[in-house]
Amino acid sequence: MKPFCRICENEIFEQRLYFPKSPRNIERLFNRDFLAQDTPVNLKVFQCKKCGHVQLLNQLQDDYYEEYLMTHSHVKKMLNFQKNQAKQFVDFFSLGGKRVFEAGCGDGQFSLLLKELGCQVFSNEPSAVARKACREKGLETIDGYVSAGSLSDLKGTFDAVVARQVLEHVPLPNDFMQGVSELLKPAGVCLIEVPSLEQSIEQNRFFDFFPDHLSYFSSGALTHLFSRNCFEIVRLNRVMDGEYNEIWGRLEKNPGLMSLQEAADRISLSFRTFLDQETKLGRRVAIWGAGAKGVLTLSMVDVHSVAYLIDLDPVKEGRFTPVSHLQVSNPRRLLSEPVDTIIITAMAYKDEIIRDLKDEYSFKGKIAFLSGGEIISLNE
Repeated sequence: MKPFCRICENEIFEQRLYFPKSPRNIERLFNRDFLAQDTPVNLKVFQCKKCGHVQLLNQLQDDYYEEYLMTHSHVKKMLNFQKNQAKQFVDFFSLGGKRVFEAGCGDGQFSLLLKELGCQVFSNEPSAVARKACREKGLETIDGYVSAGSLSDLKGTFDAVVARQVLEHVPLPNDFMQGVSELLKPAGVCLIEVPSLEQSIEQNRFFDFFPDHLSYFSSGALTHLFSRNCFEIVRLNRVMDGEYNEIWGRLEKNPGLMSLQEAADRISLSFRTFLDQETKLGRRVAIWGAGAKGVLTLSMVDVHSVAYLIDLDPVKEGRFTPVSHLQVSNPRRLLSEPVDTIIITAMAYKDEIIRDLKDEYSFKGKIAFLSGGEIISLNE
C-alpha cells in the first residue's frame, strides 16, 4: 500500500531527515547474548507537503509492545508534573466520581493519580509486562489497542479519556481518535499529550527522532487532527518546560450529521401532529417563509391542510414551491383571509415577523416556529 500522511492522508511527501545508523528501537535494552542480533536501521523522516505533518513512513513491528515497559514514576520532577496535570484536568472538567479511561497507561502511575482524585479509572495497556504491573497496583486493566470499533463493549461509557505519550506511537492517529470518541459519552472530554515537535526544532534536537515514534506532532498538527475528528479544543499548551504538547478536547455534542438526520426524520411527524391538532380544533393554518429553509422543510412534510403560504419577497409572490406545490402569497392575504395559526419557517427573521404580525396585521392567533426537529408554539 502506498504511504500516506497519518493525518490528512495525502500521498506526497518530502524527506527532511536521514540517519543511516539508527537504533531499531530505543526502549529495548538487551543482554550480551543478543548483541549479535542487533542491527541498525536507516531512519528517514518525512513531511507531508499538504498539511505539514512530520512522520515516518514505516511502522513498528506487531509485537513491539509485548514486553515493553517504560516508566518515569521514579523521577520526582515527572511525578510532580503528573500530579499537577491530573489535578488540573480533573478539577477543570469536574471528573471526581466520573468514569475515566486511560489508553496506553504504561506502569499505571497516572491512572493511580486519577484514582486518588476520586475518578473511577479503567486502564488499557497492550504490554503484558506493564499490564501485570498495573494489576498488581489494583488497577482494572485490559489488553488491546484503542481504534474505531475495537472496544465496542465499552462504547459511550466514559466521561473522559486520557492518552499520554501514546499518540506518537500510533500508526493511524485518525483511527485512534475515532476510537477515543467511541469510548466517550456525548460531550465527553480527553487529554492527549505528545512530545513537542516545536521543542525539537527550537533546540536542534536531532536525537528526538527515532523509529519508536511514528509521528512528530506540532500544535498545528494536533489542531488539525482534533478538528478532523470532531473534537472541540478546550486547551492547547506546551508543558513540562516545553517538552510536551498537551491538548484538552471535548467531543462535539453533534459531532456528525446524525443529529441533523434525526431532526429531519422528526419534522414530518411533528408537522403532521401539529396540523392534525389544529384541524381538530377547527383552526386554519398558514405558513410564513418561502426561503430556502422553508422550501426544504415543506418538501419533507404533508401540507394538505395548510391554508396558504406567505412571504414578503415580491419576486416569489404567485410562484409555487417545489415538491410541496404551495403558492406564495403576500402577507396582506392575512387581512382578507384570516387564519388562526401561523407557523414561521424563516427563522432568521422570526422576531421581525412576529412583530409585523402583531403590529401590521393585528394577528392575535397562535404563532409557532421550527426549532430543530420540533414545532414550538409561542403562545403556550
